[in-house]
Amino acid sequence: MSDTKTNIIHVNKFLHDFDNREPKSREYTRNTTNAYGGNLDDMLSGACSGCLKKCNRDFTQAIYCQNTVSTLLSMSIKGSVIIMHGPIGCGSQNHSQESKLKLALKQRGLDPEEAIWLSSNMSEDDVVLGGEKPLKAAIKKADTLYNPTCIFILNSCAPGVIGDDIEGIIDSVRDETKAILVPLHCPGFMAKVFTSAYDVVYHGVLRNFKFTHDDGEFGLDHNNPDYLAQKKELEERKKKTVNIYVASSISAFDEKEMIRLLNKLGLYVRTVIEYNSPEELKDVTNAALNVCLCHVHDIYFVEFLKEKYGMPYVTPSIPIGISSTNSFIRDIAAFFGLEKEAEELIEEESRKVLKAVEPIKNRLQGKTAVVSGGYLRIGSTALLLNDIGIQVLGFRHFNYDEFGNELFKEVRERIGNVTNSVSTQASELVNLLKRLKPDLCITHTGAGVWVEKSGIPTLTLFSENFSYFGYNGVFEVARRVERTLANGKFSRNLKDNVELPFRKEWYLKDPYHYITDFKQNNTGKSYSEVYAKEENPA
Repeated sequence: MSDTKTNIIHVNKFLHDFDNREPKSREYTRNTTNAYGGNLDDMLSGACSGCLKKCNRDFTQAIYCQNTVSTLLSMSIKGSVIIMHGPIGCGSQNHSQESKLKLALKQRGLDPEEAIWLSSNMSEDDVVLGGEKPLKAAIKKADTLYNPTCIFILNSCAPGVIGDDIEGIIDSVRDETKAILVPLHCPGFMAKVFTSAYDVVYHGVLRNFKFTHDDGEFGLDHNNPDYLAQKKELEERKKKTVNIYVASSISAFDEKEMIRLLNKLGLYVRTVIEYNSPEELKDVTNAALNVCLCHVHDIYFVEFLKEKYGMPYVTPSIPIGISSTNSFIRDIAAFFGLEKEAEELIEEESRKVLKAVEPIKNRLQGKTAVVSGGYLRIGSTALLLNDIGIQVLGFRHFNYDEFGNELFKEVRERIGNVTNSVSTQASELVNLLKRLKPDLCITHTGAGVWVEKSGIPTLTLFSENFSYFGYNGVFEVARRVERTLANGKFSRNLKDNVELPFRKEWYLKDPYHYITDFKQNNTGKSYSEVYAKEENPA
């Protein structure tokens, strides 16, 4: 539902105002939680009723910072430069993006670029007197030295606390810079749910980039004698073009698989917004349909395009696993009236992959797994594991909200009412794994070290070096799962020789010990009480 008069968008029951200087965090707009412990049934009902947002913790080791995710997404825009407005330490993790960005561009056949970032390097005096002077200097230096297409200015905690008016500072130098200037309001303390950063970056992009060419069409040379013929050709192509919104967790191989499948339906595919320049993004409106693979990542932007430009969008399943890939194809094909062609494609591709994975599936029978990461990704990955004969024992979500319910109802139906943890806490993860004792854990990059030190082999939840998506992804993941399970000695040796930094007493508590507020089934008991194990898992 949209209210075009006030330009306020309701995503289901979630409120967004694109005219604000900055978006609100997802705790407010989507009732997203980062604290929950229990099972699938109660998580689904809690998300529907809004009770999940009541969850909190008595104790927290650390949480992800939305500034980090804002950096990751904004660095993927071609020709961009990042300015971290704050003390120099806020950019300490940015060096890790260099190799990732170059590899991603190389895999897509694009010219490699450096991940360029500067810091306003706020001092103690700047925290007292304001950071206007160092920020202006950083913007002018970035524009002169690197000649970027755009400059993202990321507001960190220090200027957020003292109330630096970065919008005013940026406006005062716009006329002096050639690059597009994009303020991003992402102080870490402003959001417990770090995925709020996606809304922050898209909000900055939609307020400062253009999504049409100056002629309102295709940016063609009107004086070209072939102009009318070129325009007609592009108009026909537009009718069969889809924009697929990708993320850094989607590899070039994943993109190629989606393009391969949709090309077989006679459709053209454009991947956005990552690895596009501001100029290339002017073509985003020259498509018939937007495909939002991930509510967590892109729903904010496709809602904006629907409101302002009337562009329809679909939100199919992430095409991981056979059933999710089938749904992905059907949802897109239905928009174009290609249902018959879709069923023929699904039948052909499913037959091939089922035959290919059958020997592997037979060898994987009886193996178990836990899946950890972003909720839409891990839900689809669990269905893939189910396709290849792996029993999923439970999930560890980074955060969760109602947008995941449709997917996890299917997960519940196929896999059962398994254990669910919504957590970014390493202590809770290792405690949970000690109880569930899976043969394998598929986990987000960064968390794998805790799993391996617990003696459990891991497979990364995504990688730029191989594919998870589509029918080819099913076979690829099946091969890698089998190989990982056959080589578990490293993990066992690591466990025997490395001591985790948690006391033995922690393992006597249940993993949800510090989660508060959400009571279940009118029992008055917390999840930690309801799901506490009688048997000592240690």
